[in-house]
Amino acid sequence: MISLQKLSTDLLWIKGFFIILFSFLYFNLEAAEGAPCKDYGECDEFKHTLNDMSSLQSGASTFLTYCYGCHSLEYSRWNRVAKDLDIPEEIFFDNLVFDPSVKPGDLMAGSMSKIESAEWFGVAPPDLTLVTRLHGSDWVYTYLRTFYEDSSKQYGVNNLVYPGAAMPNVLASLQGNQQLTCKEVPIIAKNGGEKRDDFGNTITKQKCGFLTVEDGTGSLNEEEFDALIYDLTNFLTYVGDPDKVERERIGWYVVFFFIIFTTLSSLLYREYQKDYH
Repeated sequence: MISLQKLSTDLLWIKGFFIILFSFLYFNLEAAEGAPCKDYGECDEFKHTLNDMSSLQSGASTFLTYCYGCHSLEYSRWNRVAKDLDIPEEIFFDNLVFDPSVKPGDLMAGSMSKIESAEWFGVAPPDLTLVTRLHGSDWVYTYLRTFYEDSSKQYGVNNLVYPGAAMPNVLASLQGNQQLTCKEVPIIAKNGGEKRDDFGNTITKQKCGFLTVEDGTGSLNEEEFDALIYDLTNFLTYVGDPDKVERERIGWYVVFFFIIFTTLSSLLYREYQKDYH
């Protein structure tokens, strides 16, 4: 028969095991997030809101209107997306599915042949189901906002986050003509302040690499376009992990269980120790 002392010791070992396990998973998940944004510098921060149905619905509409012609979501199904985004299936298919041969249970395999697209573009446009899990949502959000005009490239555009991207800026009509510009910026002294001349005027230098949208060239202003890209990235974040919200909800119950379990185990251990002292 197992002694009470051994039982209490085993409970403490179990508690320690789960603490180590959760710590390992947490730090590995943190390390896997994000990707460098190259010429842009630090990626802009993106915080998903996967409970915001209006944002997800807007993102789905943008993706299917502007992106699905080239990119697929081949690990997602039409009816699952409609259900998760609280869109009645009939409304979803009438307004966002442009191929009458598509059935609700079909995978979102894309409307372009990979063989033909590879001939046209030089490389087949990648499937985007897991793009936010591969690069991080911060990277995707920043990438979609940093296309700029570059006449030396095949499609007349380049990207600061992914230089040489073989992709046209399909959202240019919404964003407008974005260009790389130069500005006069203050020179920073060693003490952290701005350098000044003998007359107290700030000393500046020319710095290039700033993104500027030409006024009146896009149908959306900067705030509206950023909101549209946010919704699109939010949708791609959902697609990459459609069970994330439910898993996080259940995760809190698991955490509470272990807190209660650990508390009761500790109290039980103390009670058992009274018999030995």
